[in-house]
Amino acid sequence: MVLNKYFNDNNIAVSVPSTVAAAYALKDKLDWKSPAQVEFSEVLARLEPAQCLVVKAWFEKQRRLKTEGDEGFSNLNQIVSWLLNRRYGVTESGLDMALTNVQNNSNRKLFWHEGPKQDRTIWNGKLNHALIPNNEPSKRSEAAQEFHPNGRRNHAFKPTQDPATKPAPAPDAWKEICQLYLKQWITPGQRDKLRAEYDAGIASGKSWREIGTALGHIVKSRERGR
Repeated sequence: MVLNKYFNDNNIAVSVPSTVAAAYALKDKLDWKSPAQVEFSEVLARLEPAQCLVVKAWFEKQRRLKTEGDEGFSNLNQIVSWLLNRRYGVTESGLDMALTNVQNNSNRKLFWHEGPKQDRTIWNGKLNHALIPNNEPSKRSEAAQEFHPNGRRNHAFKPTQDPATKPAPAPDAWKEICQLYLKQWITPGQRDKLRAEYDAGIASGKSWREIGTALGHIVKSRERGR
């Protein structure tokens, strides 16, 4: 296949961005096979060279959106066609807008990489105490062992925890929440905003709760803006 030879000869990884660049130069020599590839060739024919560069650069920045194989071609076909069919400019901001509209309104689904599983110990930005394990020993069960059924003290009883030994401090749950927020799959700009808020909170001596709350507001405002 012409594209395979092109990628092998130039030691280029196969992805939507690299295929956009290669296919535009080799489109007269290509033999399209899959439906997604056929549709891709039709979308490609509607783009100017400068627009191809914009699409290529935008797709290279995507982290959650799949950009490889037929699933990647299908994503590109839907997003770029949304702009072209409405005669909007092919720009990065236009592609962002198209992505949101296709995701919310199209009958055809977009293909995404699997994101990190949501931590169920956080609900609406607050700790869900029902799902946080309590590792402290039950005082009631310990007391039941300390006394006989007749109410007399069991002098052979020894507490499981030496009173002189202090337990290790429990990890700060809000600190863990902050780390979870920093790993959200969002745009590089949003990641930079989260990191800046996190670093500013550390520098100003804020508590982990205050930092986590601020990060949660940023994430939720991003979700509302979709």
